Amino acid sequence: MLDIINQVNIPRCYFSTGDLTTLDIHTFVDASEIAYSCVSYFRIANPYGPAEVAFVAAKTKVAPVKPTTIPRLELMACVLGVRLAKFVVDGHSLPVRKQFFWSDSEVAMSWINADPRKYRPFVAFRVGEILEKSNREEWRWVSSKLNPADEATKWGSGPYFDKNSIWYSGPAFLRHCEDQWPPRKIYDKVMDDQRACYAHRNLQMPEQLLDAGRFSSWKRMLRVMAYVCRFVNNCRTSSTGQERKSDHLTQSELRKAEECVFRAVQWDSYTDELAVLTKNQRLPVQKRQPLEKTSALYKISPMLDAAGVLRVDSRIGAAQHVSAEMKFPVILPKRHRLTTLILEDLHRKLLHANNEAVVNEVRQRYYIAQLCTQVRQVSLQCQFCKIRRAQPMVPRMAPLPSARLSSYVRPFTYCGLDYFGPLLVKVNRSHVKRWVAIFTCLTIRAVHVEVIHTLSTESCIKGVRRFICRRGSPAEIYSDNATCFHGADRLLREQINKGLAAEFTSTQTEWKFIPPGTPHMGGAWERLVRSIKVALAAIQDGSQKLDDESLLTFLAEAEGIVNCRPLTYLPLDSIEQEALTPNHFLLGSSSGVRLPIVQTDNEVSLLKGSWTAIQKYLDIFWKRWTREYLPTLTKRTKWFGEVKPVQPGDLVLIVNDTKRNGWIRGRVLEVLPAADGRVRQAMVQTAGSAPTRKPISKLAVLEVSSDAETKDGVGSTRGEDVAKLATPPERKLSERPLTEQKIDT
Repeated sequence: MLDIINQVNIPRCYFSTGDLTTLDIHTFVDASEIAYSCVSYFRIANPYGPAEVAFVAAKTKVAPVKPTTIPRLELMACVLGVRLAKFVVDGHSLPVRKQFFWSDSEVAMSWINADPRKYRPFVAFRVGEILEKSNREEWRWVSSKLNPADEATKWGSGPYFDKNSIWYSGPAFLRHCEDQWPPRKIYDKVMDDQRACYAHRNLQMPEQLLDAGRFSSWKRMLRVMAYVCRFVNNCRTSSTGQERKSDHLTQSELRKAEECVFRAVQWDSYTDELAVLTKNQRLPVQKRQPLEKTSALYKISPMLDAAGVLRVDSRIGAAQHVSAEMKFPVILPKRHRLTTLILEDLHRKLLHANNEAVVNEVRQRYYIAQLCTQVRQVSLQCQFCKIRRAQPMVPRMAPLPSARLSSYVRPFTYCGLDYFGPLLVKVNRSHVKRWVAIFTCLTIRAVHVEVIHTLSTESCIKGVRRFICRRGSPAEIYSDNATCFHGADRLLREQINKGLAAEFTSTQTEWKFIPPGTPHMGGAWERLVRSIKVALAAIQDGSQKLDDESLLTFLAEAEGIVNCRPLTYLPLDSIEQEALTPNHFLLGSSSGVRLPIVQTDNEVSLLKGSWTAIQKYLDIFWKRWTREYLPTLTKRTKWFGEVKPVQPGDLVLIVNDTKRNGWIRGRVLEVLPAADGRVRQAMVQTAGSAPTRKPISKLAVLEVSSDAETKDGVGSTRGEDVAKLATPPERKLSERPLTEQKIDT
């Protein structure tokens, strides 16, 4: 045949006409006992006629010297094909739109369309390489008659060097439309590598009557299998005239169904071991073949019982008062759907207890490799346990607002307002309640306290009025969502709109509210409430009752103590002998004692010089505030990492001060991003109430899986079933309520 090689001509030009945007590459693979090969073609659509196909490259290798099965050779041809296709695509500058791979081996196609982790290393590694360089959707089946790679795998008479051979021109169907190509097959039943290798033993393996992947409960699968076995027995006994069973299932029927399920699963996972053990049953002990050392069951000495179930031949067979199932546990494959169903059943039976209890129960009947890991996986995938473990995922701590960082402004331009109390005050012979309103400057951290007689809106407005008359009108007031604060804000807005509050506020004050139930967002004033309480406890003797005048005096003393606290560490510079305090901005010094600033006999120059000196000293204080205090605010105290943001439509548990079983469930309607783009608030809809604004720190997202996400054995749950999952079937599990620490934000 070598004398006719010179008759073969391969054109250099791939195409004469056509649109390069429709360029595809088709690679065909095939194998035989003597060789395996692959060949690649370029295909381009032609708007004026049939598509053009051009021969690009081919590769052929002889089969290994060590004999191997044809399916494995076909898989090696597939690996050769993806390598050749990658070489062709990388070596050309042409824009390849799609790539297709064609094989006439259904076994190799089933291996490619299955999970490679269930195979032995030979198949698993090659399937892994194939899936790295191609997708499952790119592989298609073609008959041997239409496969041009078949020309290079057979040696004999044939037009191997014929220029009109399919080897050079490609299959005819590539010149037609895609709908005229060989139909694509769906490989539902995956051919196992072990079955393909040991099919010559002619072993009668039990058929898989039921697919464990279609069941969500082990008990349900067992009962269905029992009814299937009863139906088979009724069909067999119909000819003998025996009475058919139609009543409730018996324990013996359930036991036989269990053995049937175990046999099918074990033959599906341990084909090699069962083949050896089945053959050894017919041989004497001296001639029995041992298991391979590479087998997963080599170290546990498996055996077959009378029902054909694979069990562990343990060393405790002579133990007394122990069941046979505990002496010789059933071997179940790890990461199998049936194993997952059994573990889930025991997990629910023990009321979602700790994993050690489930492990202990499993070991009474079954042997499962890596048992602790699989029990932990089941616990992590359990929907009820997900809800029980749900915790709020708080995003990274937010940047400080501008109110905390505004320098060179009048004290209390930005302030926070909060109440604490009540305090009992002696009036005549009775005791009445008094509350304390604390105004906190968000910039210099100074405080101003006012006594509030009631929790009404009128008392709140009077307290704010006294504060403004002494400290000036603030630009912004921050507070929580107390009723009196909302009422005061509403009335002040109405008065400002009507022009009645011009003497009350020189500028329009904006009142801002933090979300309900978020004390950590008001940490700037919550922390100073504690400082005021500590100062009052140090001043007041708890044995005596205060009157209104004494209360005012003690609050003024506590205010002075808090305002003279240092904001920074004591400086080491000899020029600045004291630390910066809020009183420096309010009174000019930490203690409030002022020295004569300018010494002159001229009164006008005294006033002018004093004002200039005061402004100079204030500038010094603000420079120290910027240099010493501001850098201390850069560090975050918690919530450092990024978390998955809450999305609209998520089901959540609203964390409150009650036990965990008392947390209300709701659905997120809308998320409210902050200035930095992170979601820290959301609008939540609960049953029987209007949508409310909630912080993310109080929302625990429920990971409710859908049916599409439960293919691997996780029970699916719809949104309306979340209420049923929040409580165990027989008892309630109480946990410590989630608390939020108040921090200085």
